[in-house]
Amino acid sequence: MRFQLLAGAAAIALGAASGASAQSVESGWYVAADAGYHIPKNIKATSSAGYDWTVSSDNDWAAFGRLGYRFNPNWRLEGEYGYRGSDIKSVRGTDSAAAQPVGLCKAGIVRTASDPTCQSPDGSIKAQTLMANVIYDFMPASTLRPFIGAGVGTAWVRNKAYGQLSGVPAGAATFQNTRFDDTDQALAYQGMLGVAWEMSPNWSLDLTGRYLATKDLQWGSVTQNAGPVGGGVTDVGSFKGKYEDASVTLGLRYTFGAPPAPPAAVAYEAREFVVYFPFDQSILTSEAQAVVQQAADYAKGGGATRITVTGHTDTSGSDKYNARLSERRGKAVADGLVGMGVAATSLAVDWKGESAPAVATGDGVKEPLNRRSAISITF
Repeated sequence: MRFQLLAGAAAIALGAASGASAQSVESGWYVAADAGYHIPKNIKATSSAGYDWTVSSDNDWAAFGRLGYRFNPNWRLEGEYGYRGSDIKSVRGTDSAAAQPVGLCKAGIVRTASDPTCQSPDGSIKAQTLMANVIYDFMPASTLRPFIGAGVGTAWVRNKAYGQLSGVPAGAATFQNTRFDDTDQALAYQGMLGVAWEMSPNWSLDLTGRYLATKDLQWGSVTQNAGPVGGGVTDVGSFKGKYEDASVTLGLRYTFGAPPAPPAAVAYEAREFVVYFPFDQSILTSEAQAVVQQAADYAKGGGATRITVTGHTDTSGSDKYNARLSERRGKAVADGLVGMGVAATSLAVDWKGESAPAVATGDGVKEPLNRRSAISITF
């Protein structure tokens, strides 16, 4: 059942792929509260007097409070307080043929040959934990974010039980009742798996599965009327065992701080980009390719309706030669735009030779600013 519980949480987490974007707070402090259901594992305890008893308790509710810090969209560190309470169902030995007593029965019940039933003792097992958790969030750009985590800390487990020792001989002068009312502390560690739903920039709903385990805990007991009086037994001693528990909770988390501002909308309007060439060349340099890439991105981003590329030269060389050179320059830029994803149907190529200089010069002047192709974009 415990594994089915965690497997269900894992299936929800792994199946929570969503393409919706979430403008959540990327870093900062947060607080959270969780409540849900937990299933404690039977505690197999061994006493200092040589008895092996199994303590079973009911499935019950659990609650957690968390304070954490998100370092970036993926990583979080948090401190967690947890409470898990449950009533004891039974305290029984694993071997009914073992020496008596083999467990606890309800206190104050006289058992006879006609009514030998050993009813459950009164009591509860209550665990409080203080954990430090490290959590990794998958898919930080999605509204649904699966996460996985691990924690280590301290558990305080209180064993409070009261019952009559089993196997008291018929004809015993008095009842022999044993009381546990002891809290022990031990190292605890847990694994976490779940999914978070980012409801708004600061608020999220967390579905979390946890599996907690501790090192050995020890609880002392006191037996009333212990000893040979009435044929009874001596004190059953102190018991040692581990606490393990699986839980599923639903929690609300609030992250402080403002979410990142959405990117500013680009206002696309008619614009011209200028690509420059070395003397007497029409090939695109790395600097020229960068300008062509900027022009292509701008045209595609705004859905340009028309792009005109016009080639130019300086006044060095003959008019006929410069006309052909400006044509090659214009076509080189147009080919570069098409190669970067601009539709050829939106392109027009023109060339002016040396007839439209950016800087007016005399004939035969090698002016770098005149060796260019202009990319005019309209929407």
